[in-house]
Amino acid sequence: MMRHAVLFLVTFLPGGAWAQGYERSPGYGAYKQADALFTARKTSEAAGALEHSLKLDPDLVPALTLYARIAMSINRFEVARESLNRALAVDPKSANARFLYGLSYYLSNDLQHALPQFEKARQENPKDARASLYLGLTYESIGRFDEAIALYEESVRRQPSAESYLAGARLLHSQRRLDDCERWIREALKLEPNSRDAHFELTRLLLRQEKPRLAAKEGERALELSGGNVSDSQIHYLLVRAYRTTSPALAEQHAEALRRIEDRSAPETKKDKP
Repeated sequence: MMRHAVLFLVTFLPGGAWAQGYERSPGYGAYKQADALFTARKTSEAAGALEHSLKLDPDLVPALTLYARIAMSINRFEVARESLNRALAVDPKSANARFLYGLSYYLSNDLQHALPQFEKARQENPKDARASLYLGLTYESIGRFDEAIALYEESVRRQPSAESYLAGARLLHSQRRLDDCERWIREALKLEPNSRDAHFELTRLLLRQEKPRLAAKEGERALELSGGNVSDSQIHYLLVRAYRTTSPALAEQHAEALRRIEDRSAPETKKDKP
């Protein structure tokens, strides 16, 4: 979860669109510098620039929301909410602050508090695809599957993204709607042909469709790619299954690779002292 949180907070929440109207603030220049540094994943430098921005203008809403994003990227959710409360006190209609408020609860697995914040964010900015996506993810987590699918569809209508298509594809897969699932994965790959997550999901689907040769090809492609939220061990596991009937030797190679990963991640046992 947290690996995804950092990726999302850095990559999918550009600050510029939410900073319009604040250009005359004395802290705006330092805020823009901080936003660029955070996008470049220079978190400590971004925090320094942001501190200067907030000294110049303690009520600069984009700076307060960026401060919250940085706090969430290092799991400081209470700190993030304090900053977002300040932002919402200045601008109660800030859909971005409201969305981030919900995200701070979602990433700390507090769905009860995340849900109303995402609902408010969606109401305050009906064009925000992120609010639709994460409200859908929250509904899915509490078993409201039909509403979740409708929200994923709404999200891709508002702003098509591989993330939204893959969220929908995973749910469709779990519901055995395999043709719809494949269509959503293919749409994700059109947007991001080098998405490791998308190739992984296609591998899963092809195995479910009993197409092991095609699944092996997709799994090997996923293994070549980097980024995303899927681990090497997850891909090796699928490749063991894909090669089991078509190439037992390759299945064993991936099984061995999986064992090596598991051995490295297993805690070392202390030797008995004499």
